[in-house]
Amino acid sequence: MAVSMTGTVGLRQAANYLARLGSLFVTHLPPSALWTWVFVKGGRTISETAILQDNATHHAHVVLPLSCMPGPDISDSRRWQYCAAHGVMGGLCDEVSPDALPPPTPPPVTYQTALARVPVVVTAGNRHQYLYHSLTTLLRAPGAEHNNVEVVLGDATPSTTQLLQLMNVTFTTLTLRGQGNNRLFWYYRDVFRLVANKFPDAPAVIFLDEDIEVSPDFFSFMSQTLWLLDADPTLYCVNGHSAMGLQGLAFDSTRVFRGAVQVEWGYGVTLDFVREALALWEDVSTHNTAFYDFWLYMNVRKGRECVFPEITRTLHFGMGVNTDPYRKEKGPMSMVLVREAPIALRNVARLRLTTWRHDLSRNISAAIPLRGNPCRATFLPDTPTSPHYVFYYKLDMLRDGTGRPDPYQYFQPTECLGMWSLSEQGHHQGIAIVRFAESATLYLVGVPYSHYSHLRPSTVPLWDADALTDQEFEQMSNYTQARDAGTSIIANVNVTSRILMKELSTV
Repeated sequence: MAVSMTGTVGLRQAANYLARLGSLFVTHLPPSALWTWVFVKGGRTISETAILQDNATHHAHVVLPLSCMPGPDISDSRRWQYCAAHGVMGGLCDEVSPDALPPPTPPPVTYQTALARVPVVVTAGNRHQYLYHSLTTLLRAPGAEHNNVEVVLGDATPSTTQLLQLMNVTFTTLTLRGQGNNRLFWYYRDVFRLVANKFPDAPAVIFLDEDIEVSPDFFSFMSQTLWLLDADPTLYCVNGHSAMGLQGLAFDSTRVFRGAVQVEWGYGVTLDFVREALALWEDVSTHNTAFYDFWLYMNVRKGRECVFPEITRTLHFGMGVNTDPYRKEKGPMSMVLVREAPIALRNVARLRLTTWRHDLSRNISAAIPLRGNPCRATFLPDTPTSPHYVFYYKLDMLRDGTGRPDPYQYFQPTECLGMWSLSEQGHHQGIAIVRFAESATLYLVGVPYSHYSHLRPSTVPLWDADALTDQEFEQMSNYTQARDAGTSIIANVNVTSRILMKELSTV
């Protein structure tokens, strides 16, 4: 086993498992460690080396004696030939209790008919280990229909195509061009084009990437919400992913929200939206490309919103072109995925704009106003006495013609409260919703940007991040840094060789 650069950031609980197998170093490795470990399956270390902090070339030379061990039943020869050439394949290559091939048909969900003609398109490339995990969770989820799943490949190696043949999953291969994000931008355009041509009469399509783990409730969630895309023209997508789970700000798996957000990890859109996107995609300059999902948000969304759950139904576990390991660990990987199914969603019909506005206005009008600095440790009540709280803060519209709120002003209160603050996405017409306790919701109302600004009583002051003194701003920064340090799951940042040797000498 070899890990380099930032690979040890993501070990998490696996480090404890590897320690039980015999590794001395694994629970002490800092994020930048270079590490090799050669061991006998069952618990005997042959060699283990690590460079903890320095940027250096890491060499390990080991003479490894080989032994003849009985192999698995070779009646399924294609599977074991594949496993002999590929590692880290989970249950596919488990010699004791291997996964069934193809995966057995899962039970239906209550609204199965809503999924009958909905293709599930998985975009994939050469990360076959990721793809196997994604497809396994997908095809095991109640409501999954094997025949509806289609994998669209780009840059696929034989390792990926052989895997899909083993799993009996339909796939199509596209020819790619460009590099980096430019390559991805045009790949997704071609994926949309394929869907429009192959499934022109489908009521909707669900898109997933090869590094998405779905909840057992994923298809149940989709079956209860996809109809909204036809019922409400102010909606354009249903996201299985939700960022509300950051810092533990999610409690109720039956609740669903709507807001201005881009399509995210595991989403459904109508074929009309696919065709809308393609009509604009054709005119994009080859040099004027961006992240495809953000491009859809900025150019095709046209003010519409998405539906998303309070507790996420998808987990983005992979590392790719645009992934930072530190941010990944503190963001998507820290969120809890719903493990139960099926879950009956609450008040789905009230997500339509008219009723959603009515309910929000009523709740905000009845809410207890909070005052002062949201970075103050006592800002949120420890014991809520009301189901609804509201905080009014200054939020202006950008003057660039996009209609977006000022990201700096939005960042300050959301960062204080542990929300996803690096983008203003997630709000509904200037309202960001924070579930800070199981029985309490906080509404952040940005004034004057918000459609709901008129609900602020004249006696309630408006908090203004632009008016902060340097001392107040420094105090806010210290608060968020201390909070993040207390909850960080990235361990051993300051470990040195001396510290490690002292630790191991006392074991």
